[in-house]
Amino acid sequence: MERGAPRLVALALASALVVLSACASGGHDAAATGAGSSEGPASGPTASTGSQTADIEATIEVGADPIGVAAGEGSIWVVNAEINAKHGTVSRVDPMTNEVDATIDVGAIPLEVAVGEGGVWVSNSGDDTVSVIDPASNDVVDTLEVCAAPEGLAVADGPVWVVCENDGVVARIDPTSGQMGKPIDVGLQPRFVTVAFDNVWVSSYFDGTITRIDPTTEKAIAQIETDQGPQIMAEAGGLLWVSCTDTDTVQAIDPSTNEVVATVDAPVAPDGLAFDGTTLWVATELGPELAGIDPAAQDVVASATVAEHGLINANQVMVFEGGSLWLPILDDGTFLRVSPPAVS
Repeated sequence: MERGAPRLVALALASALVVLSACASGGHDAAATGAGSSEGPASGPTASTGSQTADIEATIEVGADPIGVAAGEGSIWVVNAEINAKHGTVSRVDPMTNEVDATIDVGAIPLEVAVGEGGVWVSNSGDDTVSVIDPASNDVVDTLEVCAAPEGLAVADGPVWVVCENDGVVARIDPTSGQMGKPIDVGLQPRFVTVAFDNVWVSSYFDGTITRIDPTTEKAIAQIETDQGPQIMAEAGGLLWVSCTDTDTVQAIDPSTNEVVATVDAPVAPDGLAFDGTTLWVATELGPELAGIDPAAQDVVASATVAEHGLINANQVMVFEGGSLWLPILDDGTFLRVSPPAVS
């Protein structure tokens, strides 16, 4: 991803890079293995020295440009941006079989997905909407008009929260009526939102801030400065952790003081975060690679190379579910199930 570029610009550049790469190599093999395969990537030197090779349990073919992922309703949901198509799709993956059970059409250039309150919620950045999928039927049952360039989503106990990058706001959606509430101003280029410690937290990529919001009053109660390029957030060990992509760090915020209390050096371009109950896993845009952080020791205790793809050119998100880490690979149209590396 071009640092500091709005997401749609970055995705357009990523698409152009993939086309150029395919032309130079005489064609791009989107996936070396089919759905349910347990084969890993081709052998070769790892993307960095001193890192073990991750155990890839399955490589699953999904749609073009997979970029978002969430777990829920007994499935893993993968958002396929389908950058060069009129609309994107969502692949529903069964974690028991590692197979795609359904492919669902959504809006233009979808980016992220969240599951809860009886629905699967998908942000469509290309047409400023959120698609609502009924997990019982795999049908889109509603398309909600929201703010400009929606991306991050989070489901709380009741409302669904959506971040819109171009408007610089976060807003709540009533899951019953589908109505969006009054937008709340946050920082520049907000991309992700999470619910933790009974509050809503929004990361603003361009100005390096986390905005903390009281969901009852729908007002910002703190704006916390972080390293540059904050993206994905996760609760672990009583702290809120945030990946700072542009500075190659992962920082921890103490919710009792609203201050950064730890900074951990991570591999190049840390992005996705997933907590397995003991270890906070960090996925990087380069490789991708994995790093495991002990939240108590606030230090890296594991690392592994997942695959060799160079720069992913978009968020390298992931989830932890069923004892595995699940990562969409934007450039290949594949979805990886990975065993967490051994922790030292």
